[in-house]
Amino acid sequence: MRNQRSYIICTTMRSGSTMLASGLRETGVAGRPDEYFAPPVRLPQAQVFDMDPARYRELLQEQRLANPAERVLREIVEAGTSDNGVFGVKIHFQRPFSDFHNAVEVLQEYFGDKTASPHELFSRAFPRLSYIWLRRSDRVAQAVSLFKAIKSSEFVRVAGSTDAVIPVGAEEFDFARIRRLADWLQSGDDGWRAFFKRHRIEPMVIDYEDLAAHYEPTLRSVLDYLGLSEQCPSIQGTRHRRQADEISEQWAARYREMHA
Repeated sequence: MRNQRSYIICTTMRSGSTMLASGLRETGVAGRPDEYFAPPVRLPQAQVFDMDPARYRELLQEQRLANPAERVLREIVEAGTSDNGVFGVKIHFQRPFSDFHNAVEVLQEYFGDKTASPHELFSRAFPRLSYIWLRRSDRVAQAVSLFKAIKSSEFVRVAGSTDAVIPVGAEEFDFARIRRLADWLQSGDDGWRAFFKRHRIEPMVIDYEDLAAHYEPTLRSVLDYLGLSEQCPSIQGTRHRRQADEISEQWAARYREMHA
């Protein structure tokens, strides 16, 4: 079925985007949102800040030559579209190597147009496009969550999972790295904010805190926003589990004391 409705979950890491995307996918009527525009050269999180940009561009160009934009976009639309023709994708906006910038470059190549704005490119690629801005109000908790996820290799916790998790001790607190991650995450929110302002877009705004505390009503509000509620009479509870623990709270409190 041809794509009839589209939306982008605009977000940053550790903002609940996997929980939101999974919930929308499980409705069966709201597309199959995922990180389809993640750069084809995936870096371990520890290398994100240290990779030489010029070298990264070389690796990225090699991947682009091997994977033409026409094929990449066709596969993305096919993967992200549910049977009723609704397409969903989630895009992170963090520098230096972000989903957002990769998406823009793929679409520039696909349309043969490097002068169009990102919003114009998105709108041309994805009909009847809406934007959902998923944010996290507590930046310190977000940065601590990302730091712990990197240390433990546990980015998602799902009920019943038996995946191995690397133990993280309270003594592994690192103020400098958490601060760097907080600044990095802030740059992502700033990027989305500037994008919406530049193109006079009024996205649907969701706070992670609301999603985590009121999952089903929040999901229902998204379906209402997309005009899909009538196609989904019931919503299942999330299988995603909270990862924050006593260490998370200790680190956040310690960070705030040192940052004061």
